[in-house]
Amino acid sequence: MYLVKCLSAFLILLSATQAYAECPDWDSRAAADKAAEKYVSGKAFKRAMVLKKHLPSKRKEVASYIYVKADDLYYTVFSLINSKCKAQIMKRTNGKH
Repeated sequence: MYLVKCLSAFLILLSATQAYAECPDWDSRAAADKAAEKYVSGKAFKRAMVLKKHLPSKRKEVASYIYVKADDLYYTVFSLINSKCKAQIMKRTNGKH
């Protein structure tokens, strides 16, 4: 009986962790770059970086580096990536030459 309770508790715990699976770093960077390029109408000149992971929500903060040729400016765009790899733009820097 004790073994059955332990096994059922383990299965519940296992299913709960799968519900909060996080987006892989590679997909997080790609989603952030795509959203940032659309946001400032430019192209990524450097690969995005995962800066940190928010532990309770499993969201990742990602920095994308974008060059806008029309303005001749470089921007850094910060995004939050959720567990379904959807990017939400948080902020961007002022353009630099």
